Parts: sequence; structure tokens; C-alpha cells
Amino acid sequence: MCLATAALAVFVAALMLVATATTHPLTAAASPTAEASAIVRATDVVFGQRAMTVSRSLGSGRGSPSTTESASAPAATAIPAPPPTPTVDDARALAFARLGAAQFSCLDALWRHESDWDPFAVNPTSGAYGIAQALPAGKMASTGADWKSNPATQVKWGLEYIAARYGSPCNAWSFWLRQFPHWY
Repeated sequence: MCLATAALAVFVAALMLVATATTHPLTAAASPTAEASAIVRATDVVFGQRAMTVSRSLGSGRGSPSTTESASAPAATAIPAPPPTPTVDDARALAFARLGAAQFSCLDALWRHESDWDPFAVNPTSGAYGIAQALPAGKMASTGADWKSNPATQVKWGLEYIAARYGSPCNAWSFWLRQFPHWY
């Protein structure tokens, strides 16, 4: 009797914790007589998109008949959430990892002056867009379809552009400093 009562108490306590964490109603019922087995039933507990019916029947004493647990869920499959868009800090870390400290310092100076690392920066005169100030902006689509909003995609494109045109970020920064108005 003690083992069954303790197990029932733990199960009811767990249900009470779940009930405070969910907006969906939980119902509990216990057998009205001491001789009958205790039954606790929680119906339609919703976690995310899955509904579960949990029922547990505990025997009335030591050596009593079996303990039964069942759980069922609808056949619907959950659609995983898309991965989060990298932040500007993630994109800066990507650039630093690819370039090292010396070249990154030149890149950081260049892009701070061009866009202040703003992935949505638009040059009001030329229409250049993003962290690297691509012109035309659509060129960044060659690196990823999310080029309008993903800082990491913009940084990857910018690093490829700088490598192809100037050889290194420090060469691009030197070129930028010699231009007036500044551009690269």
C-alpha cells in the first residue's frame, strides 16, 4: 500500500506542476473507496502541437496486479522551427575566424565606415545595400537567397568580393582611404 500511495502522490504532484505551466485544463479523479485502485487521469494535455492522454492505474497494495501506463498522440508530425537568423555578432565572428586579427581590423574599419555593420543599411545616393554595401544589391543573391536580411550571407559575399577585387581587406581599406568620396 505504501509504494502505490507514494507513486500516486508523485504522479499527482507532477500533474499539479504541469497544470500550473499550461493554460489547458487538467482533471484528476481518485477512486472514492480505499479498496479500489486509485486512478488518475489527465485528458487533452497539450504540449506544443501534440495532445496526449495519460492514464495510470495503481494497484491497492504490494504484490497487487499490474501497473498500466499508456500514451497516445495524433499522427500529425511537428514541423521543426527554422534555424534562427545569425546576428551581426555571429557574422563578425565568422569574418574574424576566416581572416585573422590583422585583416579583420582592416575589414572592421572599412565596414564600420560603409555601413556600421548594419545589414539593412542603404546608401541614399547610390542604393548600395547591406554590410558590404553591394551595388547593385542583388549581387549578394549569388551567396544566398536570404541576402536581404542575413548578416552572415552578406559577410560571406563581401569577403568573396574583396578577395576577388582587392586580394585582402587591408588592400580594400587602403583603396577606400584614397578615394573621395570614399568607395571600394
